[in-house]
Amino acid sequence: MRRLLRLARRNFLFFLSRKIGYPLAPADCLQINFTFRCNLRCAMCHMYERSLSFQAQGKPQELGLPVIKKVIKEAGGMGVRSLILIGGEPFLEKRIFELISFANECGFTGITVVTNGTLFSEEIINNMFESRLGNLSISLDAASEDVFARIRGEKVLGKIIEGINLLNEMKRDKKKSYPSLVCVCTVMNQNLEELMAVVGLCRRLGISRIIFQPVVSDNTDQSKNDFNSPVFIPRERMGLLYSALDSLIEYKLSCPDNFYFIANSTRHIKAMKDYFDGKLKPGAMPCYSGYNRIQVVQEGKLYFCVNQEKYEAVFGDVGQDSLRGLWYSSKARFYRKLIERCNSPCLQWCAYRDDFIEWSEIFQKKRIFKSSPVVK
Repeated sequence: MRRLLRLARRNFLFFLSRKIGYPLAPADCLQINFTFRCNLRCAMCHMYERSLSFQAQGKPQELGLPVIKKVIKEAGGMGVRSLILIGGEPFLEKRIFELISFANECGFTGITVVTNGTLFSEEIINNMFESRLGNLSISLDAASEDVFARIRGEKVLGKIIEGINLLNEMKRDKKKSYPSLVCVCTVMNQNLEELMAVVGLCRRLGISRIIFQPVVSDNTDQSKNDFNSPVFIPRERMGLLYSALDSLIEYKLSCPDNFYFIANSTRHIKAMKDYFDGKLKPGAMPCYSGYNRIQVVQEGKLYFCVNQEKYEAVFGDVGQDSLRGLWYSSKARFYRKLIERCNSPCLQWCAYRDDFIEWSEIFQKKRIFKSSPVVK
């Protein structure tokens, strides 16, 4: 009951925050995009191109550890308790475990590293245990090597599976319950036939939950829409998309365990049909960008999800300025107003709040399965 009351209070404060354009509760998480470096060149990712652009402009491409620690400490002081470390590929930075340990010392209770999962070794996994890394978010967009190769590169899927199996084996041997594994699958033209197969693969690999999110034309600027992009769903394959999404909904609703396993709400999955069909209306899914995550990017600035063809999406200097001051500034308020006027709904998970999804699904689950609500 206490958990439900806490959820209700935070959800109300976030709802009210959007109404008045000012954050009334600490952000759900701090997200630090600290490097552009990556060992893959994925079909739907524009990080490498953005890195080359930064290099040509003489902009910083990576945050130093002192700056990252400053930001983590300040966010903890603001009441933020979850941290997401993302790149590029975070495990290319060997000092990442120092950051994870530091975040634990600063009181963060949920620390997630977003990774492509190709670099797991006994040394890295032992460092995960020693630094007390709580969660891994691994990208898995296909269940067969040939389809995966078209998305993320040759012989990559086998390496990821091998790494996950090694992690699970070492967790069993050392009696560790962490890090928990979440999979993110990007829905795109290349993998429509394999979405349910990805679910099966994740089950076999011991993944705790799976999140599906639709591809964006440019993952460094979600406001861009290009329906002619090779990763978008062409008109002649929309029927296959509808069928694949319906199968995910059917699987989610088949039993309580599957309901929890697919993290998306049924509403979110259905909205992907309109998204790819070019019919998704702004506000179809409530967007909490600008309130739910404090995002710091590679050049050492605060990031807000706005149309980058019209506005600079970043401001401040997190190495010098107060994070609290930037987050509650008049400049941030201006950015939040721009987000309110967004005409390019993207359905990306970073726009949502897990607490809202959990709250609604507690009661939906009870209604569907006629059972007492289970708060995970």
